[in-house]
Amino acid sequence: VRVLWVQGTGITSMAHVRETQEALGKIDMLVVAEPFLNEVAILNDRPDGIYVLPVATQFESEGHLSATNRSGQWRTQIVKPLFESKEDQEVMFLFAKKFGFYDEYVRGMKMGIVDGELKQVKDDFVWPDDATDEIARNTQSIGNNGRTAARFRRQQKNWHLFDPDTLRGIGGEVEGEYYGLPWPCWDTQHPGTPILYDVTKPYADGGMGFRNRFGLEHDGVSQLADESITLPGSKISGGHAEITKANIEQVLGITLSEDEKAKMGPTWSTDYSGIIAKKCREFGICPCGNARARAKVWQFADQIPKHREPIHSPRWDLVEKYPTFADQKRNFRVFTRFISEQKKQDWSKDFPTIVSSLRLVNLSGAGMIERTSKYLSAITPEMFAHVNPKLAADKGIKDGEMMWIHSPQGTKIKVKCIYSHAVTPDRIVMPYNFAGIFQGEDLSERYPEGTKPYIRGESSNTITNYGFDINTQISEFNAGLCRLERA
Repeated sequence: VRVLWVQGTGITSMAHVRETQEALGKIDMLVVAEPFLNEVAILNDRPDGIYVLPVATQFESEGHLSATNRSGQWRTQIVKPLFESKEDQEVMFLFAKKFGFYDEYVRGMKMGIVDGELKQVKDDFVWPDDATDEIARNTQSIGNNGRTAARFRRQQKNWHLFDPDTLRGIGGEVEGEYYGLPWPCWDTQHPGTPILYDVTKPYADGGMGFRNRFGLEHDGVSQLADESITLPGSKISGGHAEITKANIEQVLGITLSEDEKAKMGPTWSTDYSGIIAKKCREFGICPCGNARARAKVWQFADQIPKHREPIHSPRWDLVEKYPTFADQKRNFRVFTRFISEQKKQDWSKDFPTIVSSLRLVNLSGAGMIERTSKYLSAITPEMFAHVNPKLAADKGIKDGEMMWIHSPQGTKIKVKCIYSHAVTPDRIVMPYNFAGIFQGEDLSERYPEGTKPYIRGESSNTITNYGFDINTQISEFNAGLCRLERA
């Protein structure tokens, strides 16, 4: 890796900040494309090779976005980009042109479905509508192809016609749709799915069974739902496999025409003709199948969930009884220590206190935007840790005093101690929304003119312990150890 391009992820939300700082000094170039400065730009003291591109804010751009409830919403441009800033896609288009792959980059936005096949249908594209439709097509494999730009725009125009409690359209051209077309939204006639796996509703009202992704049986046990799990109005009783070209006639009890067979794709997730979705709608079933939910996940390292002590465990006596996994040579392409790190020493002797993280609502995620607001910053003007008074007293730290928090990796952060009975004496808790100070060093002078936020503070992820979830490689943000010391 020679160049790192950062666009949209705050460095304070990532683990192992010190290692990131070291890596930033080894690459040839760092590009930061943000409307508010990402602190990754000032983390390393390299003298050159850093470029900050002023991209537009959400108010200066247009398109759809999705929330954590799986719903989408159209966002209209309020003002044109100010000064020399550009919208995200314009920066990416210029990048693609510079490096010679622009035509390939935008090709998908010129395509559409013709007679069940994906073909180029026009010579140019309309932003952001064609990008939204391309996303819908490309995510058909998860049942997302009903979330088109036209439907999002129509919902935005008719937002007053949605029931605020059920989110269902109550009239006009959005009647029956759920606001935001929550995923999965199987086709352009589907209303969206407000609650996953709700078997009390018909398919046409957003009902669905559990997805059949793991075969029809495992170790002789059927993976399909029994007949008591049948969607209201469905012509198919009980469980059924995900629908494919090979099994649709058998599952639905129909006979396809030769023309339908010729146009139909191999599975519901790759059938651009829409025939599988249409047939499933007629029969009142979901194309992804109707299966049993599983407690046993045979693709996971632990097929049945079992307790394993954190890599840096506060209970050395439990490490032998509940050890972590073996080291892995290529876990997500890198060597990852598990058992060797856990048993290297009794970490709790030198680092007896559990450390966990919390989120400040006023600073949202990484806090890149919010810390540039004097009003939001004033709510929590400095980085802190909540400490039980007994623990603090044992360390000789008074309420409001500064303290060092040391980690097993040899990193440390300097934060204010706040007495709190909300935490037990064996642990502390702190927010992860700060940046701009690194292991006691104020990095204020590294901010380009006009970009320094109102408040700065240590990142809690400077001391996030080594450790990752073996299935997802997510860091152990809330399972680490530390040692407190009065500053």
